[in-house]
Amino acid sequence: MPLYTFIGDIHSAADDLAVLLANPEIAATRLIFLGDYIDGTAARYFGHYTESASLAPLKVLAMISERVRQAGDVALLGNHDAFWLRTAHGDDSATATWVLNGGHRTWRKLGIYSSNPEHVRRALNGVLLKPYTDFLAHLPLMWQQGRLLAMHAGVNWQYPLTQQSPDDLLWIRDNYYDDFTTVGHRWHRNLFNKVMVTGHTPVQTFAGSHLGYLKMQADAQDVPRYLIDAGSRSGRFDGGIGALTLTADGEFVRAKRVIKSHVYDGQQVVTPAMIMDNEH
Repeated sequence: MPLYTFIGDIHSAADDLAVLLANPEIAATRLIFLGDYIDGTAARYFGHYTESASLAPLKVLAMISERVRQAGDVALLGNHDAFWLRTAHGDDSATATWVLNGGHRTWRKLGIYSSNPEHVRRALNGVLLKPYTDFLAHLPLMWQQGRLLAMHAGVNWQYPLTQQSPDDLLWIRDNYYDDFTTVGHRWHRNLFNKVMVTGHTPVQTFAGSHLGYLKMQADAQDVPRYLIDAGSRSGRFDGGIGALTLTADGEFVRAKRVIKSHVYDGQQVVTPAMIMDNEH
């Protein structure tokens, strides 16, 4: 039975991505990238001190496009990747929102040193960057295979899968995660009867979540949903790239996450001391 590995938000962490792709257990599976390949912050906050990490959006895009082209892997579009596309198409509103979400840092890494929207648009459509723009333009918003279903952010439960809006697939959060009709916190029931995998929201933002992924079920009979954004280049000390491997029937096989080029078990709680110890 084939195995599928879903890889969460990367956010320009080419060093961690290279380590993840070199892992033999990961390499033996088909990869489904969930979007947000660009942007990110270089800072990593440990509380008592801050360190800097590298941002390499073009290297990330090159690695992923090669996997798609040569290995037949799947890459989905994320909301940050959509900023690039919409800016390239002349959407000044998207450009302004991109700035608020780290776009100016990405532009410098792309060799763009002007904040003028027209200048940025021309650069994204220029000879050096157009291959990446074209690659992003062909990425789907959703992937499904049998009982497996993946998209960047989630779905709007009010509509069938065939009527989901791009904005919801790229941006939705609370209404996808939670059931607000119940007293107290409860995960929304999975209405599509498919094992769903998403990124978009770092698992660290959920109270009590200390692993590389989050499993969501309304109850024991509910078909599980997985959130695997492990906070790569988010500033969090344990931010890394999450990877979840499932069977074609959606059965859990393993989870991993890469933090500062070190592979951890995705079911392992990672502490600041562990991350610092791995540097020596």
